[in-house]
Amino acid sequence: MMPATEPPAGDPSAAPSGPAGATAVIHLTAAQRRRFRVGLGAVALIVWSLGVVRLVVTGRVTASSGALGLVGLALALGAAAAAAGRVLPVVVADGAGIRARWAFRRLAVPWSAVTEISVRERGMARRVVLHHDGRRSVLPVPLTGGSILSPGVDPALDEKVALLCQWWQGHSAP
Repeated sequence: MMPATEPPAGDPSAAPSGPAGATAVIHLTAAQRRRFRVGLGAVALIVWSLGVVRLVVTGRVTASSGALGLVGLALALGAAAAAAGRVLPVVVADGAGIRARWAFRRLAVPWSAVTEISVRERGMARRVVLHHDGRRSVLPVPLTGGSILSPGVDPALDEKVALLCQWWQGHSAP
């Protein structure tokens, strides 16, 4: 049984698929996605403000090209924040192994290479750690953050970890 993972609206790959749910997909919760996007907007606003300060300090804001620079900077930051907001982290477990994607990073590990799945706790933050081939990889989801900049709480973190462990035990060689 797959726990409620609150997939993004319109994402058909977010539900179990294939015979008897042959794929499990884990996304950020709806509240975490909201916090993630608000954080991206805040970062874009801070960078835009620094650009404005730079234009004012260098005296280019009074020139006609200064206003054009402000508009261009706002458009570029808006496009960058929108692009970054579209690349939300996801973890996919299937018969072959576990795959993770977040931003521009990708991870693919076959079940035979996995030696342990654990939860790393640092303060109030909890993340899932995949031990494989003598290495450790922190999965992008599920997670529960502990700082003001974190994506927030995932109340089903333990159920999702148990699901990943079941997949590993069910697909690893005896």
